[in-house]
Amino acid sequence: MIPEYAPAVVAPTTSRLRPKEKNGRPLIPIPLTNHGIPSVTSRQRPRALPLEMDTVECRCNTEQKLPPKKERVLGLQEAPTYYPNEAEFKDPFNYIASIANEAREYGIVKIVPPDTWRPQFALDTERFWFKTRRQELNSMEGGSRANLNFLDQLHKFHKQRGVTLNKLPSVDRRPLDLYHLKKSVDMRGGFEVVCKKKQWAEIGRELGYSGKIMTSLSSSLKNSYQKYVLPYEKYLINAKPLVQQQIAAEQGGPLTPVRRSRTVSSNSSIGSVSPPTGGVTQTVPINELKRLASSDDHSQAQVKSEQDSDDVAMRDSLSPNLSAAEETTSDRRSSKRLKQGGEAEQPPIVAGSNMVLHREIGAVKRMNQVTQARKPGENCEVCGRGDDDVNMLLCDGCDAGYHMACLKPQLKGIPDYDWYCDKCLVGTGEFGFEEGQVYNLRQFQEKAKNFREHYYSGKLSIDPTSKKPREITEDEVEAEFWRLVEDVNDTVEVEYGADIHSTIHGSGFPTIERNPLDSYSTDPWNLNIMPLHEKSLFRHIKTDISGMTVPWLYVGMIFSTFCWHSEDHYTYSANYQHFGATKTWYGIPGADSDRFEEAMRKAVPELFEQQPDLLFQLVTMLSPKRLSEEGVRCYAIDQRPGEFVITFPQAYHAGFNHGFNFNEAVNFAPADWEPYGRFGVETYQDYRKLPVFSHDELLLTAAARDSSIETALWLGPALAMMQEQEMAMRDHIRHLCPNIREEYIDKDLLDAEIQCAYCNTYCYLSQILCPCTRNIVCLNHYDELCDCDRSRRILRIRLKDDEIDSIVSRVRNRAHKPTEWHEKYERLIADSEKPTLRALRSLLTESEKIPYELPEAEMLRRTVETANKWVEEAQNILARKHQHRRKTERQPRHGSLRLSEAEYEFRKPEDIFKLLDDVEKMPFSAPEIDLLKERVEEMEDFTKRADHLLTHPTESKDDYVGLIETGLALKLEFPQISLLQNCYARLQWKETVSDALKTYIYLQSLGALLVEGSKLGFDDTEPIFKNLLKAKVNGDTWERDVKKLLESEKLDYDLLENMYDEAATVPVTKETYDSLERVLVKHKEANDAIALFFEQMSNENVEDRPPYKDVRRVLDSLKDLPIKPSRAGELERLAKIVDEWLRRGKKLFGKSNAPLHILRSHLDNVEKRNRSCFSLDDEPRQPAEPASREPTPEPDDESRSKTDIHREVFCICRLPESGIMIECEMCHEWYHNRCLKLPRGTIKEAEYYTCPICDYRISIYRDSDRPKLEDLELWEHDAGTLPICPEELKILHSIIVTARKFRNFLQQFVSPAPDSPPVEVNTMRFYLRKLEGGDVLLLTETNFFRAETHRLAPVAPDPPPLTEASLSTRKPRAAKKDSSAVTTPLAIPSTTRLPNPEDGIVVFNEMHNSPMTLVPRDPIPVAVEVSPAVIQCSAAVPIPVPSIAMTGYRQDDIGMKDTINVMRDWS
Repeated sequence: MIPEYAPAVVAPTTSRLRPKEKNGRPLIPIPLTNHGIPSVTSRQRPRALPLEMDTVECRCNTEQKLPPKKERVLGLQEAPTYYPNEAEFKDPFNYIASIANEAREYGIVKIVPPDTWRPQFALDTERFWFKTRRQELNSMEGGSRANLNFLDQLHKFHKQRGVTLNKLPSVDRRPLDLYHLKKSVDMRGGFEVVCKKKQWAEIGRELGYSGKIMTSLSSSLKNSYQKYVLPYEKYLINAKPLVQQQIAAEQGGPLTPVRRSRTVSSNSSIGSVSPPTGGVTQTVPINELKRLASSDDHSQAQVKSEQDSDDVAMRDSLSPNLSAAEETTSDRRSSKRLKQGGEAEQPPIVAGSNMVLHREIGAVKRMNQVTQARKPGENCEVCGRGDDDVNMLLCDGCDAGYHMACLKPQLKGIPDYDWYCDKCLVGTGEFGFEEGQVYNLRQFQEKAKNFREHYYSGKLSIDPTSKKPREITEDEVEAEFWRLVEDVNDTVEVEYGADIHSTIHGSGFPTIERNPLDSYSTDPWNLNIMPLHEKSLFRHIKTDISGMTVPWLYVGMIFSTFCWHSEDHYTYSANYQHFGATKTWYGIPGADSDRFEEAMRKAVPELFEQQPDLLFQLVTMLSPKRLSEEGVRCYAIDQRPGEFVITFPQAYHAGFNHGFNFNEAVNFAPADWEPYGRFGVETYQDYRKLPVFSHDELLLTAAARDSSIETALWLGPALAMMQEQEMAMRDHIRHLCPNIREEYIDKDLLDAEIQCAYCNTYCYLSQILCPCTRNIVCLNHYDELCDCDRSRRILRIRLKDDEIDSIVSRVRNRAHKPTEWHEKYERLIADSEKPTLRALRSLLTESEKIPYELPEAEMLRRTVETANKWVEEAQNILARKHQHRRKTERQPRHGSLRLSEAEYEFRKPEDIFKLLDDVEKMPFSAPEIDLLKERVEEMEDFTKRADHLLTHPTESKDDYVGLIETGLALKLEFPQISLLQNCYARLQWKETVSDALKTYIYLQSLGALLVEGSKLGFDDTEPIFKNLLKAKVNGDTWERDVKKLLESEKLDYDLLENMYDEAATVPVTKETYDSLERVLVKHKEANDAIALFFEQMSNENVEDRPPYKDVRRVLDSLKDLPIKPSRAGELERLAKIVDEWLRRGKKLFGKSNAPLHILRSHLDNVEKRNRSCFSLDDEPRQPAEPASREPTPEPDDESRSKTDIHREVFCICRLPESGIMIECEMCHEWYHNRCLKLPRGTIKEAEYYTCPICDYRISIYRDSDRPKLEDLELWEHDAGTLPICPEELKILHSIIVTARKFRNFLQQFVSPAPDSPPVEVNTMRFYLRKLEGGDVLLLTETNFFRAETHRLAPVAPDPPPLTEASLSTRKPRAAKKDSSAVTTPLAIPSTTRLPNPEDGIVVFNEMHNSPMTLVPRDPIPVAVEVSPAVIQCSAAVPIPVPSIAMTGYRQDDIGMKDTINVMRDWS
C-alpha cells in the first residue's frame, strides 16, 4: 500500500531540543517526524499489509539459553549475560544496582528476562511507516573516510588547476595509496627529511611493495609524491589556517576543547542507545575518487539491492520533490556557475560514500546571527556584501559565493574548470547519513531478505544433506561486516531505520493509553515506564525528551550499524529487542573512555583536527581489534529477541545487525549517575555541544519534589558542588565588576533564554546579559558576549545566594540525619558495655522516625526485641504479689485458689535461673535483673515453709490460703503448690458438704459433691461421704418411681400427692419435681373450673350460663394432662350440644362447610349491613347526583366518618358514594359497582343500565344465603335450652331486633289503612332497595314491594314470581362443577351445537324472555364484557341481534368475579 502523503522537504531538526519561543510566545513547529514525514495520528496513517509475526524470529521459538562464545571473530571477550529469576526481575533498578559492580567493568551487559515475562508486540504494523538512513559501510570506518576525504580534496585541488586525476598513479602494477604515502612521509618529518635520509625504500616496504629494485621504487614514490601530494601540502600551509579561522568565526569561536580527565570516580547505572544528533546540510562528490581508488577497471562494483516496482512506487509517491542529495549523478550541473537573478540550480548529488556534510547546530544562538540567517551564495564570504551578483562566483562544492575581485589571487574571468573554495579544498570533515526511502515493516522485511539473498548468492557452499546453500553463521556475518567496513575498494550500501520516535509511530511495548488492560503496560521493565521510575532522576525533568525519556525505535537489516558513541549526558541506556535477527554489540568500560578517545585520535587524527567533537557525531567506526591493540578493553555480546542490553555511564558502544530486526531503546538515570551527568555537562561545554537538559535545574527540581533521605544522600553532595561552582563564578564576576547590576527573576525561563551563546550550555542559575544584544552567556564566558564595557553587563540570577544556601542546607540536614543517628549509636556503645534498655529503645525509636535504611538499626532492633522478650518474661514473674492478694481477700470459695493458666502463665523455678544466665550474655541492663534476684530469695523461703506445712498438716484453712497465695504470687511452678491446694480443697469440700446437709440439696448438686469428693480421695470410709451416698440412693429411688408413675396410662392422683410430699425429705432433681408439680397444679385448676361451670349451668337466664369460649379453653388444656378430672367427659358432651347449635346457624346462612369461628365474623357483618339497610333514618328522597368519588368501602368498615350520616346514601347497601358507580336509567338511583359486581369494561361500554330493583329479572350478587327472619327467631328461641352460652347469641339477638323494627315500620305499606293515600313507585323502589340490600330476608315484605313496583312501573312483560328463599350466588366449588361445562368456545365438544347469531337467544338466571340491558357504545365492538350470569343455550328469548352477536356458550358455573367476553362474529 502506498501512503497518500509525501514527505515534506524541510530542514533537519534536532529532535532532542525543547520548543523555543519568540517574542515571549512559544514556537509550535509543524508536526514532522524525525525524518521529515508529516506526523499524523494512527487513524490517519494509510494502512499497509501487516507484518506476519510467524515470519520473524521471536523469543517464543528461541527459548534455548545459548552459552557464551569461547572464541569470537575479533578475539574479543564476551560481556556477561544475566538470568534473573522472577523475584529478582521485579524491580529493574534494584536488579541493575545488584550487578552494577561487576557489569560496570564491561560497559555493556545482557539481561535475559524470566521465561514467564513475555510482553506481546503492541505496535500497529499496518500503520507503522518509517524513513531509513543509507549507510555505506566502508565510508563509516575512520581510516577509510580519512583516505577518501584526502583523495576528494586532492582531486578537487588538481582539477581546479587543470589537472584531471582520472586514475591514481601505479607502482609495481597496482594503484598507489596516496593517503598512506602522505601519512608515512608525515610520520618521518616531511618530504625534505625523507629525501635527505633516503627513506623512500623504507616507505615502499611499509606500503607493501616488494620484489622491485629499491632505486626504481624510491624514484616512483618520490616522483608521485612530488607530483600529486606535495603541491597540495604546500597549498595547505597557507590555506588551512584561514579556513580554520573562517569556521571558528561561523561557529562563534574555536572548537578546541579543554582537555580534562575523561572518567568519573563513582558508581554507575544504565541508559539507552542515543541516536545521531546532527542534520544533513551539504553534499560532497567523491564517486570518482572511489573509482580511482579501486585496483583496476574490473574492481568490485557497489552492491545494492534491486528495488521492486512497489518500492519504486512508494518512493515516487512519498518523495516527488527530492532534494539534491537524493537525485542521481546524471543531472550534475556545469562546473562553472555565476549567480543569476533567480534561484541557483540544485547542487550535484553526493555520490560515493553517500555521506553528507554534518554539523549539529540545532537552535544554538550564534554570535553572528546575520551571517547564519542568510542562504549560501547570497553574500560574498570575504566581504559579506550581496551586491554585484554578476561577478559572484559560486563554489562547485558548497555553493558559497565569492566576488572574483575578493579572491586571492583575484580571478579576471570565469574559470574553465570546476572551481572550489578554500574551505572545500582544505575540507571540514563534516558528513552524515543520507536519508533513504519510506517503508512499512513488511516492505523493509522483504528488502532485507532480498538483499541478504542477493549478497550471499553464490558465496555459500552447498549443504550435502539438503542440497541447498548452507545457513550462514553469526561469526561469518560478523567477519564479513568488518571486512566491508575496512575495505575501501568494496562498497556496500544498506539502510537502517534508526531514531524513530515512539510518540509518533507507537511503541513495541503496550502503553497505558492504547492497552490499559494489559499488565505489561505498567511493568517497570516497559521502556515507556523505566525512564520515569521512582528511582530514576529523569522523573524530575519537567518535559518529555524524545530518545531519552521517550523510547526510540530501530529497524535493522543485515550489516546496518550504529557507530561508536556514548549516551547523551553519559546516562544509562536499556535496549530491548522485540523480534528479528541477532544484533551484535561492542562495549568499552567507562573507565577506558580516555584510552578509547586517544586510540581514535591516533587512528584518524585528520578527522579530529577538522572536528574535535567527532565522537558526538555517531558516524565513525573503528575495528575493536585495532582498539584492543591500543590497550582499550573491548567486549562483545549478541542480543536476540526478548533480551535487554544495558549500557553503563560513559561507556562507548557500537554494533551492527545480522538481519531484519526491531529494537526499542531509552535512557534512564539512577542516583549514582549524577556525577557522570555533571561531568557530561562540563564536557559538552568544552566542545560547545548543546546539552539536552539543564543539570542544575534537574537537581533543584529533585530538591523541591523529593524530600526522602535516600534522595538527600546523593543530592546533598551534588547540590554542594553546584553551589560551590556557582558561588565561585558569581564572586569572580562581582570582583571583576564591583558595580554590576543584578537582576532577580522568580520564574523559570525557556531553554532558549538561558542558553549560552558561546558554549551552548544551559546556565539555569545565572546568566550575563547586555542591553546591546538579546544573547546571553554563562558566567565563564562573560567577555564573549559583546564588545561593550563591563560596566554595562547585567547579572541575572534565578535564585539568590541565600536561597541556594537554604536549599543546600535543607538537603544536607536531611542527608545528615542518618549520620547523626550513627554518631549517637557509637557514643552509646562506647560509653558503656551494657547500656540501659531504655536508652536502646529511645535510639531505636529515633531510627524508626528516619525514613532510611540504617545498617546498625536492624541489629539494634533485634537486640531490643530480644531484650523486650526477656523483660516481658521477667515481668510476668515479677508481677506484684498484692494484686493476687486482692483477688483472694474475699471469702474463699471451692477451688478459688486453683487459678487458670489463661490468668497466670506459670514457669518452672528453673526458668528463673535460666533468665539470669541469659541476661548475663546480653548487652543491656534493666532494673528487672535485680528484682529477679530478689525473687530467687523469696522462692527459697516459700519452699522451706511449704515443706514444713505438708509434713505437719493442720485443720485451719487460713494456714494453707496464705502459703498458697505466696506461692502463686511468685508465678513459678512449685510442686508444693498443687499439694497445698489439694489439702485446702479437702478442707473446703468437707465444709461445703456440712453446710449442704444442713439445708435442702438437689440430687444434681449432691452427685457433683460425690464426684468432687472422689477426685479428692474420699471414700465410704469417711462418715460424711457415706451419708452423701445414702442420700443419693434415696433420691435415685424417688426419681425412678415418679417417672414410672407419670409414664403410666392410668394415674392415681392420691399417689402423686404422696410422692410430691415425700420429695421434701429426699434429694430430687429439680426437673422431675417441677414436672410432678405442674401435673398436680393443672389437675386442680381444671377440676375447680369444671365445678364452677356446672354450678353456672343451673342459672335460668342463658346469658348467665358459662361462656362457650371459656369452656372450650379448659377442655383444650386437658388434652395434654395425663390425669383427667372426673366430670371432664360430661362437660365435653355439653359443649358438643353448643357446637350443633352453631352448625345450625351456619347452615341458615349457607356456610355449612365453613369453620365454626366463621359464624361469629359473618354475624358481625350481617349486623353491620342491616344497620345501614334497615335504618329508619334513611327516608325516600328525590334522585340525587353523587358529589364525590372515594374508594369503595369495605362492607364491614366501621370507620365511617361522622360526616357520612349527613351525606347522601345510595345503592342497595345504603352507603355514601365512593368508587365506580353506575346510574339506573329508570329510577335514576346510583349503585356501587362493588355491590352489583359489574365489570369495569362493561360499565364503560354501556350506554344505559337498568337496575335489579326496576327489573326483577336481573339478579343481585349474594355472597351468602339470606335466612328468613322467622328462621332466625326460631334459632334464637332454641338457644334457651343450651347449657353453655355461645357468644354469637348476643349478636343474633341484635340482628333480630333490627329486622323486627324495620318489619313493623313497613306494615304501613303492606297493610295500609283504608284512607291512606297511594304510594308512589319511587317510594316502593326505595324500600325494595333496602329490603334487597339487607342480609335477612323479610319474605312477605319483599314479595309485596316487588309486585307493587312491577304494577306501578312494569318493565318485564310478566309480574315477578313469588320468592321463597334468597340463596347465595357465589360460584360453586370446583368439585361440584358440571363435567360437561365448557369455559371457552375452543373447548366445546364437536357434538355440541353452538347458537348462531341469527338465533339471538340467551337466558339470564334461568328466567326466560329477559332482554339484555347493556348496550355497547361502539357499533362495531371488538369485545363486550357481560356481567356474570349463568347463560343457558336451551331456552331462547329474542334479543336485538345487530347489537350483540353471541358465538355460543355452554351452561357453566361462572363466579361473580368472572367475565364473559362476547365477541362479534365477523365471519
